[in-house]
Amino acid sequence: MPARLQGLAPAHRPLSTYSFRWFRVQAAVPFAAVLAILVAALWISERAGAQQRQQDPPAEPEVVLAPHRATYEMKLSVARPNSGIVEVNGRMVLETADSCEGWEIKQRIKLTFLRNDGEEFETDSNFTSYESKDGLELRFSVRNAQNEEVHEELRGRAELDGLGGKGRATFSLPESRSFELPAGTLFPTTHLARVIKHAREGDKSVSYKVFDGARLDGAFNVNAVIGKPPRNPPGTPPMRGDLGLLRGQPAWGVRFAFFASDDLGAQPEYELALDLLANGIARSMLLDYGDFAVDARLIQLQALPRPKC
Repeated sequence: MPARLQGLAPAHRPLSTYSFRWFRVQAAVPFAAVLAILVAALWISERAGAQQRQQDPPAEPEVVLAPHRATYEMKLSVARPNSGIVEVNGRMVLETADSCEGWEIKQRIKLTFLRNDGEEFETDSNFTSYESKDGLELRFSVRNAQNEEVHEELRGRAELDGLGGKGRATFSLPESRSFELPAGTLFPTTHLARVIKHAREGDKSVSYKVFDGARLDGAFNVNAVIGKPPRNPPGTPPMRGDLGLLRGQPAWGVRFAFFASDDLGAQPEYELALDLLANGIARSMLLDYGDFAVDARLIQLQALPRPKC
């Protein structure tokens, strides 16, 4: 995930990833193997009679994505008076698969919108990507349709010189285009891994540049605010499937704000809030576009096998 969710942005300007694009829950979303060192000293107990001495800091557990397929029920959360939207219903299926050297993401969002003039329309958004576990390579494909008519297709790849270094993105659809990615750019799964790492360490906010392939003009500046996980509101649909994936996992409420790379304004293009677990599964999402917001609740969860690499 996220990363942001993909798909809504072109149809209504905007969703990214979740891309979580994701959410642009990109979501998410896959996480590169990023090791974190916990800077803390371990001391031998005085009661044991041993002299206190500092130990080498232990390595914090690696951020490990749980391969899974998640289905979310999506409904309108709030619509501002000028939105023209009175109802939204649909589903999102988000699949995260481990392919040994990388993470393969498939996301499909199908929504039905009802406008205040009585007009109804449907959107169908597909996003697929492959991101190498070292965080240096991304391949992506985006297809957005409204009432079964394709409105946008994006396809391409991006590479980084190294984590923290510059890179280059190259599109083959809708046109041939190539541009440089600035130093410090992250791809969606690596970004989500970094956010989980910061959450584990108790950080309350963090900002990164993120490129997910959902726009032709460069990376997003993504600000994340990390807090306590939200409570389930009344009427939350029941969850079914492999619920063991949810047990015993630390959780945080994370709100992402997405800004265009060249936009220094105070208002983000949109915001994405996740009830995020340490294994990368989101129990719920709130996609806020300013004029309206869509709520997504996990209703079905399936564990996917890990390959023998």
